[in-house]
Amino acid sequence: MFPKDKREKLKGKSLKQLNNDIHERDGDKCIIKTCRRNVLPGVKFHHQPFGNKKRDRIECGCTLCPDCHHELHFGEDSRKYIAECEEYLSGLYPAYWLKHFNIGAAYA
Repeated sequence: MFPKDKREKLKGKSLKQLNNDIHERDGDKCIIKTCRRNVLPGVKFHHQPFGNKKRDRIECGCTLCPDCHHELHFGEDSRKYIAECEEYLSGLYPAYWLKHFNIGAAYA
């Protein structure tokens, strides 16, 4: 039996502070290279990875504009958006991404 990952989930002020820290790190801009639109402070960050591996950590969050966020979850090119988020975050936090998701070396 495989051990279950403990999900890191913040609430209230801690989650709001994480959202602010991610926006500040990303300059309040969408991280998708072809977009780079301004994103209003307070717009919820995107978790990467999402789903059952989702973690409320700065290493796992990035700023996306509402259009790119929608495309990532529901668009035909969602894999392209997911790959770009993973590339961005694994570039910022290579040791974390390599350890937890075995991603990073391919983007280096």
